Amino acid sequence: MKQKPEEKFLYKPAVKHTDAIPMWFCFPATYMIGMCSLGYLQLFRQLDESPYICPERIFTDTEKTLHNPNNVEIMGFSVSFEFDFHGIFSIFKKYNIPLRAKDRDDNAPLVFGGGPVLTANPEPYADFFDVVIVGEGEEILIEFMNAYKEVRHLDKNSILKHLAKIEGIYIPSFYDVAYNSDGSIKAINPNTTEAPDKIRKRYIKELGANSYTPIITEKSVFPGMFLVEVARGCPKMCYFCLASYLTLPARYPLYENIIKLIDIGLEYTDKIGLLGALITEHPDFEKICEYILERRKEREFEISVSSLRSDKISPLMIKTLVECGQKQATIAVEAGSQRLRDFIGKKLNQEDIFAGVETARKNGLKGLKIYGMIGLPSETQEDIQELADLMIRLKRENKGFNLTLSICSFVPKAQTPFQKEERPDDKVISLRSDYLRKVLNQNKIKFKPTSVKWDYIQAIISRGDRRLSYFAEKAYEYGGTIGSWTKAYKEVSEVMQLSDSDWYALRKRESTEIQPWDHIKFC
Repeated sequence: MKQKPEEKFLYKPAVKHTDAIPMWFCFPATYMIGMCSLGYLQLFRQLDESPYICPERIFTDTEKTLHNPNNVEIMGFSVSFEFDFHGIFSIFKKYNIPLRAKDRDDNAPLVFGGGPVLTANPEPYADFFDVVIVGEGEEILIEFMNAYKEVRHLDKNSILKHLAKIEGIYIPSFYDVAYNSDGSIKAINPNTTEAPDKIRKRYIKELGANSYTPIITEKSVFPGMFLVEVARGCPKMCYFCLASYLTLPARYPLYENIIKLIDIGLEYTDKIGLLGALITEHPDFEKICEYILERRKEREFEISVSSLRSDKISPLMIKTLVECGQKQATIAVEAGSQRLRDFIGKKLNQEDIFAGVETARKNGLKGLKIYGMIGLPSETQEDIQELADLMIRLKRENKGFNLTLSICSFVPKAQTPFQKEERPDDKVISLRSDYLRKVLNQNKIKFKPTSVKWDYIQAIISRGDRRLSYFAEKAYEYGGTIGSWTKAYKEVSEVMQLSDSDWYALRKRESTEIQPWDHIKFC
């Protein structure tokens, strides 16, 4: 793979065999966004270190390609968010590749996808992929590519039958879905003997080694930053949180590997990012902070971290962040009342929240962004009032400290304990959001909610089935705006005789109802 002049490679690409597989590894967004995706870059490095694979990074704004599009044998996509298919479709259209797998003949590239969204519930996207990788790519990607190499010159159907033998590989076309008269799923069955009844998630059993940024560039959303994975998964397992259940069990790289990588990163840049769903759960996180402070005595560099947990905030941790240039951080409380936090499995009490904020303020941070969620199961107006009261009291007790409440609305996610729960309608959520905005503005507290309408569309897709592929395709055709989604669903539902969109987005699922993702098993 030819590198750009502004890129620094931290690994050595393999010398490619003359018959190496010409491959596009795609990220469904711009170069600047893709080049700060640790998972995507880590997998690209794995591919590029093989002499039998010649991968090329492709983004939505890629202008020139190393490979002739007509010679590309296989395309892979890293899919992290429900709306990523906009970028996927853009790349398909740009290179005249049919969107649907059934419309791509043996001369077209074989298309596979992986990532959090496709692992949790691949069904709304199933018709666009020949292959879906279920689980962690580092565990399976090279095995998958080696298996493809064995049969690369066969016809497409023979290739797919060979790949289906690998645990964690899902071939959507090898499964038929039947529906009941009310629109719910009647059955999901294999249509060939090569396909297993259940596809089990693959994951790395021991996370002794780290993921880290293999290519550094200033032309990234996080310019020149070297990212180090400090934790994978979260042991707290809040009932709404896909990140917790997607990456079970929670795992932590060895302390020795983390500090070694920090040293390597500092050879190339003065910006280090510590990444993980809950980095403070690492058993040696305080030691990591101590090491960073020791290195700071030798030279100046910046440290950035992902969200902290308020009951884990310590003076040493905050001192490390402040000395390394971070002025604000993020914590998540999710809900204002103890009752609701207990109900959603958020193991956090009021005293810990106040103590964490106070520790952050007293040790030099200038402010905190506090994440919350509205529309949670069992939530009442009293819970909303308690969230407002929590923020007002925090502001009063921490004068001069910048506080922002950033909220999203509850979106039920596949593979979580709340996957079958009800989502309130937009009117209820908007009223609660407007109330918070009014009260917090009166108390000079910043309030940043996500779009209720976009959250609603996400809720349609997150628990959707294969029929929604037409919905996504039509919404893309109309431009991908909120209005285009409404128009697209109206058209598609009339043609396919679907229920109204609330049926997908809002309703509580019956305990016995078959879910679109029931053939995908996490354990």
